[in-house]
This record gives sequence, C-alpha cells and structure tokens, in this order.
Amino acid sequence: MHYKVLFRIEKFNLIDKLKHKITNYKRYCEETGDTAEIEVVFAGDVVKYFENFENDFTDSGLDIALCHNALTGQNMPDINYKNIRTVRAGIGEIISRKAEGFIEYTIE
Repeated sequence: MHYKVLFRIEKFNLIDKLKHKITNYKRYCEETGDTAEIEVVFAGDVVKYFENFENDFTDSGLDIALCHNALTGQNMPDINYKNIRTVRAGIGEIISRKAEGFIEYTIE
C-alpha cells in the first residue's frame, strides 16, 4: 500500500522524537512492503533547527516545509534549499495536504 504521511512539529525540544518516529515509520514500511510519500511541516520555534541548512533533514528524501510566519518570528529568512522549502503558513500547508489525502501525525 502507498501512504501519504504528514508529520507536524512545532517545538524545538521534540526534534529527536520526530527523527525517531520517522526512522521507525520508514523501517515499518520496509518490513511491510508499504511505500510512503512523507512531508514534514515545521512551525513554531522548531524552525531554529534550520539555521544550519545542512542538517539531518537535508537530502533526506523527505519534503520539508517551513512555516514563513514561524521563520519571521525567529528573525530568520525564508529558506528554499534542496528539499527544504518555505510555505506561507504551516497551518495552510497542513489543511491543503489533508485535503489531498495526507494522514497527519503530530509530534507532541
């Protein structure tokens, strides 16, 4: 089966939990033969993780969407680099993707 999965994260202190969940889900897909299109929406203070463009999410095979409003709130510029892009609003991206059939998983 092919799934469209949207991970949502808003808190910097949960970044390791996000990485762990993505790793576990990819492993699950390998074991079951499922495939997935994965997007991660970053909003809130977690966008600070992208002060360094080269990080664990760069060239990861994931579609990374950063909230423009969150970047502005952290005094950071919009970022469009490799698989990392800025969207107008994280909530708008989430709602659009859910309308396209993505399943949302929020990191809390």
